[in-house]
Amino acid sequence: MSIKHTKLWRFFSSIKLAIWLLVIIALLSLIGTLIPQNQDPEFYLGKYGQYGYQVLSKIGLSNVYASWWFILTLVFFALNLAVCILNRFSIKNRSLGSFFCHLSILVILIGALIGMFFGQKGYIQVKVGQEVGSFISQNKKADLGFFIRLNEFVFNEHIDPKEKLLIYSCPKEAVCSMTDSVKPGKDDKLLAEITADIGAESDIGDTGYRVKVLRYVSDFMMDTATKQVVSRSASPNNPAIELEIKDKNGNVKKVWAFARFPDMHQESGAEFKFVYNWQARRPKDFISKVTVIKDGKDIISQDIRVNEPLRFGGYTFFQNSYDNQGLSWSGLQVVNDPGVPVIYFGFILLIVGLVMIFYVKPLTQRR
Repeated sequence: MSIKHTKLWRFFSSIKLAIWLLVIIALLSLIGTLIPQNQDPEFYLGKYGQYGYQVLSKIGLSNVYASWWFILTLVFFALNLAVCILNRFSIKNRSLGSFFCHLSILVILIGALIGMFFGQKGYIQVKVGQEVGSFISQNKKADLGFFIRLNEFVFNEHIDPKEKLLIYSCPKEAVCSMTDSVKPGKDDKLLAEITADIGAESDIGDTGYRVKVLRYVSDFMMDTATKQVVSRSASPNNPAIELEIKDKNGNVKKVWAFARFPDMHQESGAEFKFVYNWQARRPKDFISKVTVIKDGKDIISQDIRVNEPLRFGGYTFFQNSYDNQGLSWSGLQVVNDPGVPVIYFGFILLIVGLVMIFYVKPLTQRR
């Protein structure tokens, strides 16, 4: 008896089976969308409680796409599709374009399954100056075969156009002291208004002075030992900007303008009053400047940004998270997926099939 006449072959060649498998895959994907995936236990404990966390862990709903029952569903669908292609498509009486389109879906599924079975996915947290040569994948330590060193972590923010530095004159008969109110008085004259962007500069009216923004710190703190100004955290608890004031003779001095406590930091006897109108900032970009080290030698240096990963040695490193308090470390997602080339080949087959259906076949029929 031919294999095409067996019950097993007829079962996997059923269109009804394909429809049911597609429905199951869609429902499981919906669950994976509604329930956050691959989070820390603390997240699920806080959101669903102890009992809810235990249920999610046992069933596998906290990692749907790597669960055995989701993978088994994809395997069944791949078998169903393969049998349907062998059973229903013939080069002699079927369009090659349709054949390639169906075959491409099967190849993409195979590529996805290769990634699920043989791929690795994990996370590393690396501090500035630290070298890391391994990561945790499925609760197991995996060696990279090389090291990643974080040279520098850069955090940029969107600056609201409303964020301005206003510079007022002090009345000749008055003294701008630490007790002055941040709000300009009726006798104060606005001399300059510039943005808070690093490097922004402007003349201070016709006084012969010029001001330039040197840097911004979100949470001002002075190290008592070194007398150096640092940011206590990335949170805007005490935002301030450092200014360079240059007079007409070229003499330079540096001052700080504070957003939250300006009247506490105005320099006594200063010629000007600074009003820093700080606005809430949003993260713009966070960049990990890294170097790959192999056999004790620096191989490559690259910036890892969101949507601009580093690829080396079969691994892909994505910018994933960062220390939002002290900006002292960066979190990188590590992915090794050997099924990606197979998936790319499947998409090539799909494009070929669509070209044959919509362009080649109509041309041949006209002839």
